[in-house]
Amino acid sequence: METNKLKRAAIYIRVSTWEQAVHGKSLTAQKEYLENYAETHGMKVVGVYADEGQTARKELKKRKAIHALLADVKENKIDVILFWRMDRWFRNVSDFYKVQDVLDAHGTHWIDVGEPNINMETRDGRLSLNLALAIGQNEVDTTSERIRFTVDNTIKNGGMVWGEVNLPLGYKIELVDGKKRMVKDEEKAPIVEEVYRYFLEHQNKKQTVVHIQEMFGIPFSYSMLRTMLQSEFYIGKYRDNRNYCPAYLTLEQWEKVQYSSKRNVKQTPSGRIYLFSGLMHCPLCGQKLAGTGSSSVINRKTGEKRTYCYYRCNRALIDHICTYTHRMSQNLIEDYLLEHVQEEYEKFHFRNIHTQNRIRKKKGRDPQQVKAELERLNLLFQKGRVSYEYYEKEYDSLEKELQTVNIIPLPALENKEHLNQLFAEDFRILYGKMSPEGRRALWRSLIKEIVIGEDSQIKEILFL
Repeated sequence: METNKLKRAAIYIRVSTWEQAVHGKSLTAQKEYLENYAETHGMKVVGVYADEGQTARKELKKRKAIHALLADVKENKIDVILFWRMDRWFRNVSDFYKVQDVLDAHGTHWIDVGEPNINMETRDGRLSLNLALAIGQNEVDTTSERIRFTVDNTIKNGGMVWGEVNLPLGYKIELVDGKKRMVKDEEKAPIVEEVYRYFLEHQNKKQTVVHIQEMFGIPFSYSMLRTMLQSEFYIGKYRDNRNYCPAYLTLEQWEKVQYSSKRNVKQTPSGRIYLFSGLMHCPLCGQKLAGTGSSSVINRKTGEKRTYCYYRCNRALIDHICTYTHRMSQNLIEDYLLEHVQEEYEKFHFRNIHTQNRIRKKKGRDPQQVKAELERLNLLFQKGRVSYEYYEKEYDSLEKELQTVNIIPLPALENKEHLNQLFAEDFRILYGKMSPEGRRALWRSLIKEIVIGEDSQIKEILFL
């Protein structure tokens, strides 16, 4: 398991006099809940800031704990702020953004532990945030906090906290051992399985949506696909419960889905298919090479046209902030791969083995030893036996060492045999019969990156 760098976390807790008197609200309960979250997520609590007897609508200048917290933020002592839910943090829109400006200036972010859908990183998260602030500003008497703890406990035990309407595709509610549970819907399970199978094979979101619509005759939308590609329900996880419901995917399959989703090729307005989009970078500035092309008539009598596809650095040819103006021909790249892919794979495999052996000999210790040292350093920092400056310096040094000695799993030996079979003598004939989308999916299932040199020649091929 990878050892992550510990973040310095500040816990902010708040309870009003009325809440404490009427409902028995407790700062201690919030504090313990957030401390447990910090420990679970590899964070070091460096301070607890409590506003007791204060409401979130109270003027900012009267909330002393907030000011103490911001003072430490300005001294760059805090990486992340944890609070239980947004109404513990703010119910006042203007005051929220005054504080947010300070956090942004010092690179400090916050986590709404009880409401993970509220955040500043995504459009939906920001929308949820602004709605929560607006509603909270007008509804001071919010739902009891005890409901949240009840819901968390229900989720922890695999119970349902919503109805049929909000269920992910492929699931339904059934009574199991006298309790409502989320189980697979066998009638819709084939749809879910086909979504993931087709997307992993073709790696194209729009194409997957159309395929599901045509195959099952259902109103399957892009937003539904996007939800499926992001929802951890399909690996059986909800919040911190990793066995919340039956899974459709293994962790390995889920990681492949996430990787493919991030690399997904968007449909171009012209309809041209760029086989290697996203797989090449400018050798000078590192920008991803963008697809461009044109069509020309090659037979005036029949009107037959030929499409030419190229890859270029837009920073050079559009923004004029890079000097790499060469255009890589898709046809030439394709011909090169068809001719040399087996040879490139063997070189890639040999380089990995040689590099790892050389580094291990140089460093003198394996990844497990470095990880053990990182764990020991984390423990010392957690117990306050080393300063943050020492911790940060040593952690960076060990992390760099881990990156150099960590052995990247090599493609299994049978992959080589698979390539030998795949690129047999008749492969060019089979490849010629493939659709452009099929060709693109094939290359993207094999290749991680095509490295281009400054002389515009293919320098090396990095395989998945």
